[in-house]
Amino acid sequence: MRLDTGKARQALASMCCALAGALSIGYPTLATATAADQAQPMQSAILFADFILPDGAITVFPKGDYVEPYFALKALLAAHRLGVDVTDLTSSFAHWLLPFQQANGPFPRICRSGATDWVACGPADADDSLDALWCLLAAEVLSGDRVLAASCARSLDHLATLWNPAQQTFHARSGGSPAYFADNVEVIGALNTLRRDRSATARFAVQLAALPIGASMLQGLQRNYGYDQNGALEPERASVPPTPYGFYPNAVAPVYLWLYGLRTGTSGERYWRVWMERYGQKWLAGASDHFPWGLIAWAAYQTGDLATARTWLENSDAWRAGGRWNIVEEGVRIGLTNALKPALTPPPS
Repeated sequence: MRLDTGKARQALASMCCALAGALSIGYPTLATATAADQAQPMQSAILFADFILPDGAITVFPKGDYVEPYFALKALLAAHRLGVDVTDLTSSFAHWLLPFQQANGPFPRICRSGATDWVACGPADADDSLDALWCLLAAEVLSGDRVLAASCARSLDHLATLWNPAQQTFHARSGGSPAYFADNVEVIGALNTLRRDRSATARFAVQLAALPIGASMLQGLQRNYGYDQNGALEPERASVPPTPYGFYPNAVAPVYLWLYGLRTGTSGERYWRVWMERYGQKWLAGASDHFPWGLIAWAAYQTGDLATARTWLENSDAWRAGGRWNIVEEGVRIGLTNALKPALTPPPS
């Protein structure tokens, strides 16, 4: 799947480009944090205001009428992991989304019907990573919500049906659908996190036991996508079957490794320098894609490249005002604004 600007996949990316002119609007610029702002947690509900509706829905585009659950979850996770309190917002969205979950676990794409109603309007961008991120966000932000825990168990049961043991990869949907490198990295990262969490491990013991172990999933990355953690920057293939080469998915594919802890330490920093030398200048100029790919800025922050993360944040005003924006970009923007704000200087004694 992809967009997030990252997981903003080809399906969403193409649709976004087609709709950008029709849906782009002016929206207020996120102001530079003041001392008063820094003294208290960021108010995520206010900052996501252009995407949030009173019923709890979070749209892909500002003032939009279309919800792709994966992208909302990705935006909330980005803001959360960059230090923003999104508890109330996540709860509102999750409980709005719950009635749309199918009995066997997956969620659909959801569109507005009339002034206030919402209806399922097609399959989600991809089920594998959506299943995983739904449970990851619930475990990290709303671990005490028993209703969400029951929903998460259904999602993990469904995720297990997407695993192809012969190929050692997760397919995006049931029935021999394509399989994506980025999706599989997200699933590996989410399952690693859940398995490290004692509460989640106990709550979802049956579901996690039915899912592949990390070693098998990593072997699948090598087998299906030609990924070598000590080899080339990019995997040989970003999807199975292969798709035409492009910034997304190929250049973006390795970015997920930093986001989900599969490239870390000295090796991770070295590969990040390679990525920046190859793609950084064009990406930061906004010339790589219609969307500015904030996921990459989040990865820069993860690797300790704060200068690059700040440059993306500074450049984001123009992209936002120009309609080159979606909920994932907004989530990263909110998160980096919080994470990169100047440290408060203690008053003199």
